[in-house]
Amino acid sequence: MINWPVNQPTLTIGAASSSRTIVLRPLREADIEPIFLACQDPTISAFTRVPYPYDRELAEEFVRGSDIAYRAHQSVVFAIEYNGSFAGTIGLHSIQLTDHCAEVGYWIEKSHREKGIATEALKTLLDFALNIAEFRRIEAMADFDNSASQRVMERAGMVRDALLRNRVTKPNGNQIDMVLYSVVKEK
Repeated sequence: MINWPVNQPTLTIGAASSSRTIVLRPLREADIEPIFLACQDPTISAFTRVPYPYDRELAEEFVRGSDIAYRAHQSVVFAIEYNGSFAGTIGLHSIQLTDHCAEVGYWIEKSHREKGIATEALKTLLDFALNIAEFRRIEAMADFDNSASQRVMERAGMVRDALLRNRVTKPNGNQIDMVLYSVVKEK
C-alpha cells in the first residue's frame, strides 16, 4: 500500500546555513507568474509535454489544479526553489497505486540549468517516493535527443531500461523515440 501523506510535504536539500539550498515544496499562487515566464522558453516544450506557446491561463490551471490532483492521489507536483528563487518543477504523475508505480517529470528554468539542481531534486523526489510513499518502481522518460535529462536520471541513480521507438507524437506530427529509465525499491 502506498503511504500517501495527508498534506503534501516540503523537502529540503542542504542546510539553511549552506550556500546551496534546494527546496521542493507544494505549488502556490505566487508560482503562476514564474511558471508562465519559464515556459516561454521553447526548450521546455521541446522536451516535455508542456505546450508552446504557453499562456498564463495554463500556468493558473497547473498551479491551482495541483492540490486537487494531490488530494485525489493522481499526481504530486513540487516547485523547485534554489537559494529561495523559483527554479522549476518536479513531480510524480501516471500514478498506478495498485502497482506501486509512478512516472517522474521535471523541467528547470533556463537560468538555473547546468547547476546540478535537477539531479539533486530528482534524488530527493526518488527518496521520498520509494522510502516514504513506498512506491516500488519509479519510471522516467526522456526524448532520445535530450542527453542532459538522461544524464540527470543516471546521476540520480536511475537505470536505462529501454529505447521506446516512436513512443511520442509531437504537436507537429513527428513521431519521436523516448528512452525509458527506472529505479526500483529492492526488498
